[in-house]
Amino acid sequence: MTLIKFDHIAPIYDHFMLPFERGALKRWRRKLWEGVKGGAVLEVGVGTGANLPFYPEGGAVVGLDRSVRMLRRARGRGLEMAVLGDVEALPFGDATFDDVVSTLVFCSVGDVAKALREVRRVLKPGGLLHMIEHGRPEDWKGPLFDLLNPLTVLLMEEHINRNVHAAVVAAGYEVLKVENLTGDGLFKLIVARRPPDPRYNRGL
Repeated sequence: MTLIKFDHIAPIYDHFMLPFERGALKRWRRKLWEGVKGGAVLEVGVGTGANLPFYPEGGAVVGLDRSVRMLRRARGRGLEMAVLGDVEALPFGDATFDDVVSTLVFCSVGDVAKALREVRRVLKPGGLLHMIEHGRPEDWKGPLFDLLNPLTVLLMEEHINRNVHAAVVAAGYEVLKVENLTGDGLFKLIVARRPPDPRYNRGL
């Protein structure tokens, strides 16, 4: 059983994240959303709505989260379309969205392969998945993260040693971009595409 759940930490989450937001995270969020051009957009793991200032103009962004209290705070920030749900079982039809966005989400997903398949299902063929995720460092800290991972999973459902890039490839996406946001590869920006289908045309 996980000891700390997102509903528990929702009231203090923004305060906890403030030093990171004032550091690089806010800049990374802006960079991530610059690649989202609008249309039908899904943000999975919307949390308290930290990405709202970067939403594209003219787009219809749906924010999904599994925490009622997180969603309540996101609505208070101005999120108009909020959906309670789990990325492992998305409550949307096939080929619904032009883009799906995640920020530090897939570290806390139980079955990352299933979640990525669900995202692929709701993306239109040719649609893009935009991610900022953290995972196993590529330097000497990697074995340390392996050692600590069972503890972080127990405490807060946090997998700190995943290779999200490899998981995206295994889920059938075409990876268009992988950028190390930190020198050790701990944080990455990933853009991947659901392979196009001749029945659809997004100009990709």
